[in-house]
Amino acid sequence: MNLKENNYILADGRWQGNHGIGRFSTEVLARLKQTDVLTSGPGPLSAQNLIWQSWLLTRQRQHRIYFSPGFNPVLLANIPFAFTIHDLIHLHIPGKAGLAKKLFYNMLIKPSAQRASMIFTVSEYSRQDILEWTGLPSERVLVVGNGISAAFSADGPSYDPGFPYLLHVGNTKGHKNVGRLVEAFAQANIDKNIRLICTGNLSGQILAIIRKRGLENRVISHTNLSETQLSSYYRGALGVTFPSLFEGFGLPVLEAMASGVPVLTSDVTALPEVAGDAAILVDPYQVDAIAYGLEKLANDQALRERLIAAGKERAQNFSWDATANRIQQALTI
Repeated sequence: MNLKENNYILADGRWQGNHGIGRFSTEVLARLKQTDVLTSGPGPLSAQNLIWQSWLLTRQRQHRIYFSPGFNPVLLANIPFAFTIHDLIHLHIPGKAGLAKKLFYNMLIKPSAQRASMIFTVSEYSRQDILEWTGLPSERVLVVGNGISAAFSADGPSYDPGFPYLLHVGNTKGHKNVGRLVEAFAQANIDKNIRLICTGNLSGQILAIIRKRGLENRVISHTNLSETQLSSYYRGALGVTFPSLFEGFGLPVLEAMASGVPVLTSDVTALPEVAGDAAILVDPYQVDAIAYGLEKLANDQALRERLIAAGKERAQNFSWDATANRIQQALTI
């Protein structure tokens, strides 16, 4: 860590990675001013970090505030701190909400939240969830949103595999609802030449649905895509499908809109807030509803054109510059 004489923010740069918090961290920290970025140390959610981070922050004399783009709890510090809770999925979704995670949240993250100068989050849905869980006054939790990386635009090469495809972006963990998506894809009245490409690894459970439905040649997985590759997959898609059961935000929705692609997503959690009226919203728990949405996404040309135009306009409301500016202002008050 290279310290500069006039820098007053110490920011945690250990959240980098190919995931939502990693994207948030990379984009925000690249824009914050008068900031030193911490890049070494244990993993931010590790047990070792609780001790190491306390040792670091109790010895701070130069920086005026510590900021984390993720939700690593702070036990001890002699300077104010702010951190980011993107959502409370680990407390809500079966399979995510194990006993150890609930204890971690209730015994470490909640007390840290109550001591923090500010908690940042990415949607009003998450803000209300955090306020209810922590009991904090409303002014202590600030919505800073997310942005769209420059790679995601309607301009540029489009992936062309030689067949039309719908695209699902993200991992295929249970809350992403890919099992119901595959079932809906099987029953939807759409051209059978259309395939479904998933950018996450397909689990054994999902593969079993694919085999049962005879979709081995129509549902495929293309993983480990670079940002440049992913942007071309967006642009080449007939539409993007994101019927998740729980999201604190849902970056693929915005990335698809910015890429000029119509979107189907869920009518639950933060997704309606992000999508506005620029996407097809469906009940993600109902296979029939998802199937009907896929039919509209693939077959209704007038609707597709309206969604593409509305999506491009919607995407302009979100930028990483605006997110970073909100954080900068909160940290320097």
